[in-house]
Amino acid sequence: MKKRLFALAVCLSALTFFGGIVFAADTIKLGAAYSMTGRIGWIGEDCVNGAKLAVDEVNAKGGINGKQIELVVYDTKTNPDTARTVFEKLIKKDKVAAICGPVITQSTQTVMPLAEKYKIPYAAVSGGIQINAVILPEYKKKGKKCYTWAMSIGTPRQDEVKTLWLQKKGYKKLGNIEPLSQMGDLSAAMYAKWAKKYGMELVIEEKFDNKGTDFTTQMSKIKAAGADSIGTMASGGPATILVKNRDQVGMKDVPMMTSDANLSKKFIKLLGENTFNVYTVGAISNYVDYLKDSDPQKARILDFVKKYEAKFGKKPRSMFFAPCGYDTALMFINAMKAVGTDGEKIRDYAENHKLDGIQATYTFSDLDHRGIGVDQASVMKIKGGEWVPAF
Repeated sequence: MKKRLFALAVCLSALTFFGGIVFAADTIKLGAAYSMTGRIGWIGEDCVNGAKLAVDEVNAKGGINGKQIELVVYDTKTNPDTARTVFEKLIKKDKVAAICGPVITQSTQTVMPLAEKYKIPYAAVSGGIQINAVILPEYKKKGKKCYTWAMSIGTPRQDEVKTLWLQKKGYKKLGNIEPLSQMGDLSAAMYAKWAKKYGMELVIEEKFDNKGTDFTTQMSKIKAAGADSIGTMASGGPATILVKNRDQVGMKDVPMMTSDANLSKKFIKLLGENTFNVYTVGAISNYVDYLKDSDPQKARILDFVKKYEAKFGKKPRSMFFAPCGYDTALMFINAMKAVGTDGEKIRDYAENHKLDGIQATYTFSDLDHRGIGVDQASVMKIKGGEWVPAF
């Protein structure tokens, strides 16, 4: 009996109460699991730097109810299996309250069961289009809670932004080409949906292998079908091949609408001379210079860039990924300030509160774990070696 009482006393002494919310005695741990090395290591670095900036700002002001936030960072190495191992370590060993990351869709999907099992919310860069389009509606029907967020525009919404832009610019016949994958099939379905809604004709749907090196056959078919615009979720190397093949078959004047994952100078360099009529979609943070001075979002973005440069000695390489990391950390920090470190309570709070972030103003709900609306994004084009809004 005495041993039990002693153990209870030790446990109680290791907890501090603030307004009925219980926090660990030393620090509040927030996990970060991003691709830090390899081909897209720069993306993870930008995300982690953004998260560090958010944590440092809050810690400088006293942390959360007097407790400092500790950002526990691991490299997922752009590998879904490594991501799973890292998540298990963050949850079981480090005892984090929530996790920022991972980057790629495959990793996001791999760690989802872990988050649900241990009730630890996480916010990825990319969750594929399943989060809002498939998973959340299914979970709502079953009365299940989803612990996954994706802090990017997402294929359904960016496809809508792109299709609406094309329709307003007078384009009438849309061609679609997607990778041979479940994601590609879902993206094709989204383009079909928005084309119908906005009065465009979807004249052809083609597929390609992500490991392929030449897609001129598909592009020739799209040309023969009479498409005056092309939509795809392709990014990186496959997207550059598609653009070059488009030009090779004589369709340089046909706009190519690509994934928001291409929103970087690195992609522009990959394109080389083939940058004409290439588009993507970017959130507000990507066109801050075009915002009105009276817009509070503009002040937040400029302040973020200033602080980022002061801390890391350079500007963010992308106004997508660094803001994404910052906003992710801020979302969880705001939740922990309000409800403490219980994972389920953090999840519930995040789902029901807006977030005034750097990338955008997010509006979440039980059917939207991305939060970036059509009004928070713009089609972007390449001009002078930079991405600029194509208003």
